[in-house]
Amino acid sequence: MPVITRLYETCNDAAAAVERIEALALPGVEPSVMGGERLRDYRDMRVECDPATGRRIQVPDPAPATTAGAALGAAVGGGAGLLAGLGLVAVPGFGPMMAAGWLASALTGAAGGALAGGTIGAFVDLGIPADDVPLYAETFRRGGVALSVRFPEEHRTVVEDTLAATAPFALPDLRRRYEAEGWRS
Repeated sequence: MPVITRLYETCNDAAAAVERIEALALPGVEPSVMGGERLRDYRDMRVECDPATGRRIQVPDPAPATTAGAALGAAVGGGAGLLAGLGLVAVPGFGPMMAAGWLASALTGAAGGALAGGTIGAFVDLGIPADDVPLYAETFRRGGVALSVRFPEEHRTVVEDTLAATAPFALPDLRRRYEAEGWRS
């Protein structure tokens, strides 16, 4: 099945995109997320709507981590439930990664190969050009989140349109910003 991957600055942005994808309720359309270890903090957060601005905000969840998934699910629905199901995967060349959904098993398979080439190949299979893999790694290190959606080809247009509703990072702009700060891939 085809896969589209988009990179988001925050967990909230990724959760909003996941919610939109899940709201489509199309058969065979499967969202999945991955990011650096900062995603782990999301499991212990609740997302609420700021009444003054209407924007989502994260607030510490007083519930223990074992029930954070339920609190997240109640706060914003299925997308946060997906993020609450994050698991840790050690990925060669990236270090510890958090992933949920079908990406968790894909990254585990890449990690099982124990070769950076296998890892890069796994990211290329997600529709990420090999030249952009280091950019994704740096973004994960800085707290960014990737959303990958696999889908039957007949749903391509609606998936692309739905993903466009939550603005992802523009990769050329992101690369220029990081390079201006001294980062080199």
